[in-house]
Amino acid sequence: MGDFGLPSPSTVIGNTDKTVRQMLIHATRIGEELAAKGSLNDGWPVMRKEYTFNLVGYGGFTGNTTEGSNVITGMSSVDNITVGMIGSSTAIPYGATVTAVDTVGLTVTIDQNATSTDNGVNFAFGNESYPIPADVDHFIQQTGWDRSFRWQLVGPLSPQEWQVLKSGISPTGPRLRYRIMGGRIFVNPVPASLDSLVMEYYSTGWCQSSQGIAQTAWAADTDTPVLQDRLFILGMIARWLNRKGFDSSVAQDEYDKAVDAAIGRAGGSRVLPLNARAEPPILLGSANVPDTGFGS
Repeated sequence: MGDFGLPSPSTVIGNTDKTVRQMLIHATRIGEELAAKGSLNDGWPVMRKEYTFNLVGYGGFTGNTTEGSNVITGMSSVDNITVGMIGSSTAIPYGATVTAVDTVGLTVTIDQNATSTDNGVNFAFGNESYPIPADVDHFIQQTGWDRSFRWQLVGPLSPQEWQVLKSGISPTGPRLRYRIMGGRIFVNPVPASLDSLVMEYYSTGWCQSSQGIAQTAWAADTDTPVLQDRLFILGMIARWLNRKGFDSSVAQDEYDKAVDAAIGRAGGSRVLPLNARAEPPILLGSANVPDTGFGS
């Protein structure tokens, strides 16, 4: 506002001055615009984040089933079993969900009937879906891993592939598969362990609170932009001139060039040699492995 000879306000959030309120709108629109521009090619590294979470699943249970009944009796234990978990066993249908747990009688009630009468049959129970961070714009491809086994996750699955796994007859296999729907991450097969998973995502949080919490809008005067201040300033100047009917072409050009330069430099870049084949760094090869005694 000082650039335009306007009085600088002591506060912005909650200020009733029309010019201050308009500047706040400009600052918000610039933040949204910069975030959207970067999300097209994951261009702002500062807005890329890593999300780690643990699967919730437990195995080693035994119990008794009666064909046509949805109550599993004589459970060896019901510790860690909660309502909403998916049960896995040869004696119950795939995808049977826990609806009640009796810690005194050691019984588990599911939403489907047992397919056979068996005693001492093995069971596992786990959560099929997990929440995602509130500031996810999109997950970055091929960054999903099961760190407990050092295996890359398979997915995201299409709706058709997911229904084949859920409704058809298909092998489970050792690899964990996933699908994102309903604001949650669904995994298959349902886990019976506490594996650690990781995915990278592009955040919607172009600004943050004083505590570093990602936000998609200004909420307090102590909020700060995640991206460069200069980009917001140049963008707000161009928008203000345009809205007031002044010639904003020079200011807009300066803003556009600053954004292109910033997004181009933000993540760095690999060297692309013109006279040789580009190769990744060789961490282990014939140049640095001895002829004998390797590993000693």
